[in-house]
Amino acid sequence: MAQSAAPRALGVIALAGLALAACSTTPPPPPPVEPPPVIEPEPEPKPEPEPEQPEPTGLIPPHMEGRDLSRVAVLLPFSAENAGARAEALRLLRAAELALFERAGGDLLMIPKDTQGTPEGARSAALAAAGDGADMIIGPLFGPAVAAAAGVARQADIPVVAFTTDTTVAGDGVYLMSFPPEIEVERIVEYASRQGVERFAYLGPQDRYGMAVYNALEEDAALNGGYVSADAFYTGDVEAMARASARLAQGVFEPLTPEEALELRRSEWVPDPDAAFQAVILPEGGTRLRSLGPLLISQNVDPLVVRFLGTGLWNDPELLREPALHGGWFAGPDRAARERFEAGYADAYGSAPSRIASLAYDAMALAAHLDGGERGFSREAIEEEQGFLGADGLFRFHADGLIERGLAIYEIQPRGLREIEPAPLTFEPQAF
Repeated sequence: MAQSAAPRALGVIALAGLALAACSTTPPPPPPVEPPPVIEPEPEPKPEPEPEQPEPTGLIPPHMEGRDLSRVAVLLPFSAENAGARAEALRLLRAAELALFERAGGDLLMIPKDTQGTPEGARSAALAAAGDGADMIIGPLFGPAVAAAAGVARQADIPVVAFTTDTTVAGDGVYLMSFPPEIEVERIVEYASRQGVERFAYLGPQDRYGMAVYNALEEDAALNGGYVSADAFYTGDVEAMARASARLAQGVFEPLTPEEALELRRSEWVPDPDAAFQAVILPEGGTRLRSLGPLLISQNVDPLVVRFLGTGLWNDPELLREPALHGGWFAGPDRAARERFEAGYADAYGSAPSRIASLAYDAMALAAHLDGGERGFSREAIEEEQGFLGADGLFRFHADGLIERGLAIYEIQPRGLREIEPAPLTFEPQAF
């Protein structure tokens, strides 16, 4: 019995010790409580931002605010040192302004820019035009200025319609509105060839204009089955012209008797099949041309036998007073269209326009036509195959920047110019 009680007593003591130990120590911390999951609120839908309105670009005069404008810069030598260039610049600007009022709507803005008559000034003017947002540039007037402005215009993809006759600056977005002598020679040679002329002669200056005429004469005569059988060049005054006339005609023609001259006057002119040359082109104008004609006659080159041919320089009323030129032929623009332009210009400004003022009118009229069109001021639109009708009649541009014109054929007579073949109204092949 005693042995079994001992183990029980030890158990009681042990349990009591454990109870005391438990009372004397800090209870362990409660297990961590997991935080409730954080539920992000659904983001409220943000309003769609309104599309930003593009900032207006380019020059906008206060009275034209809110309009969808097209801009045409006109680059001319308003402050050139040469007084003649300054005067011409004013006449060209007035003609462009006249076309703007007569042909354009209210959303075409003309922006004049001064080239100062120098290439550097032309380049600065072109830069300013590009900065103003020009869609097209009209001008400059002279070849070096056109070349300088063209570099800026091409970089900005702005087409240029210039007034120079220097064909070396044309192309790649630069178009020449002028009257290059080549197109006049082409027309008059084609007409003369249809009248039976096969042998042509050249008597004229040995300068850039003269050589352009001579080269065109050779090319166009060959295209029409003829050739240049004689030529004489000169550089200088009337004495040089006289020597060249003598060289051209030396030993070629005998003077007409009075009876022969009378018979020729009464009959219709036909080319002499035995003549050394049947027509001679004289690329001069003004007083120099009025001297050249009599010099040829003094060498027995009689206009009753040899037809005198001219270029656009012959389109001058003063030449009607020179008998040596009576019966001469030249190619020129449609006079009816030209007279309408001259009348409108005189009514607006109280003075007569210069010969080339119509170029600025037609350039601005072209811009008015392109404005608002589906193709805008693109090259495709400018090179429209059907062409355009302007103050100088029918014209169109080719991709090389050169112009093609519909020209009439005129004969100089004592009382005025006689139109012997009208200018075409379309570029469709003409039946003769």
